[in-house]
Amino acid sequence: MAFAVTALPTTLEGKRVLEIGAGKHSSIAPAFAAKGATVFCSYYGQPRHEVENGQLRLVSEKYGLTGIALLEMDMHRLSGQYDVIVLKSVLGGVCRGDDYKRMRSVIDGLMDHLTDEGVILTIDNGYVGPFIRFFRLAGAGKNRWTYFKQDELRAVLADYHIESQGFGFLNFGAARFLFRRDLEILETVNDAIHTVDTALLRLFNPRQRAVLSTVIRKKSVGAHAQA
Repeated sequence: MAFAVTALPTTLEGKRVLEIGAGKHSSIAPAFAAKGATVFCSYYGQPRHEVENGQLRLVSEKYGLTGIALLEMDMHRLSGQYDVIVLKSVLGGVCRGDDYKRMRSVIDGLMDHLTDEGVILTIDNGYVGPFIRFFRLAGAGKNRWTYFKQDELRAVLADYHIESQGFGFLNFGAARFLFRRDLEILETVNDAIHTVDTALLRLFNPRQRAVLSTVIRKKSVGAHAQA
């Protein structure tokens, strides 16, 4: 998340941000509200009260953040223009079965709702070979969830300006189901996993990463930024 945010100005005053695919246990809209943006936090096919009273409320109240608009929206039927569109753990489910072509089609559709200088931020599950069989049996992978390979992700988005960086080695997000009634305990569990993960990375420095954070811009915008 920190890497993705580095692609943005220090302040987002006057900017419109759309988070796609928020859920009870996941919403990163507050990170953008804290930078001054007008934020729209969208969900789809879930009870509104569960999303409203889950992670979104926990973080917003913890940091005293207000003004985040919650709305139900189908990502294939968007309206309006945004300066930032952000998706966390969404593309793997929308583009199941390693369907990179569909993923590209989704990004193309989102670009139609992006301002000329806008940016798409995605945070997705990465392919980690030693664990993939387990995920296919017990995790989201059993429903053909896509765990993206960084090289293939870059290749299919090659005619956009992209920056992609991988993080972590462990990915046991399914542990949230053990603690679904207590989000604060879940945060403690996540912190513990992160500590172990950091130690493994320092010891072994594996090539594959469990989380891929990707910044996507229109090619002309990226070239101008580099110049």
